[in-house]
Amino acid sequence: MLETTQLEQNHSPSNQQVPQRTFAALITPLLAVLILILVPLVESLHGGVLWGLNYHSPKFMSQVGDVLALVKLIALCAGMYLLFTQHGTFRHLFKSKWISIILSSVLAIVALIQIAIGLIGVLIDATLGTNRDYFHKEFAIENNTIYVFTADPGAMGTAYHYFYLQCPLPLNRYELTFIEKTNWVWELELKGSDNGFDVFNQRGEFKYRVSLGELGCG
Repeated sequence: MLETTQLEQNHSPSNQQVPQRTFAALITPLLAVLILILVPLVESLHGGVLWGLNYHSPKFMSQVGDVLALVKLIALCAGMYLLFTQHGTFRHLFKSKWISIILSSVLAIVALIQIAIGLIGVLIDATLGTNRDYFHKEFAIENNTIYVFTADPGAMGTAYHYFYLQCPLPLNRYELTFIEKTNWVWELELKGSDNGFDVFNQRGEFKYRVSLGELGCG
């Protein structure tokens, strides 16, 4: 009778759940590492801030991008910390230690590359962020909104203006349609013209005309 009771206890549901809890304890750190390292990578590879959310205005999204860059750096550092502190856990999860070593090495390399690029980006943003109005301008030309992004590397290269037609989308979002890339003009101003706009410098001198062609927000 005693042996039967012990046998029933050994096969009880509570005892059968132990391996599941053990597997969950092993897989949770790995999932955390994958999320902390791969999600920032996927977001960065997309090219647009938060997968092209385009909320409110390009200037606002630039500010969001600066904050997001810091968040991604923190996430990557946390992922690296878990990767090294939980390395023994990963070896228990995989039957082959070589799979654990290769997976950990690949994740570490991916994280380190992102951290290096992220640090460079944060330093550049810290330098340029104080003059955000210079790099992001919006002009209302008749019924259109023209967004101008100024790419100015300073003494390291040539500055250019990138003109976009900014069209409204639902939920306070927007869409940008590229118009033209032009030479740099100091403190440019725009004035409407036939099917486009004229570009003037800070002294009111005419520089060039940009045509919208068949572009529109219709």
